[in-house]
Amino acid sequence: MTLWTFCQSMLLTFNAFAILNEQRFLDKYGLGQGAVNSGYVPSGSARGQLIGVVTATQYARVPLVVLNVLVIFVKMVFG
Repeated sequence: MTLWTFCQSMLLTFNAFAILNEQRFLDKYGLGQGAVNSGYVPSGSARGQLIGVVTATQYARVPLVVLNVLVIFVKMVFG
């Protein structure tokens, strides 16, 4: 496994987090931002950190689009 493959897998993981709908999916399992804001989940716990990462990737959709275009371009040119 190379560094390039690792970066691609992280990009795919962030893409998966970015498309999750908070109202329809995350709140059902207690992974929405409302769980942290209400105090149900402490922000320092592992679950709270996961909620923070998911929320951050939802706000970073534009940079993810740029990174996806860059990866697609590199894959097309270099194979």
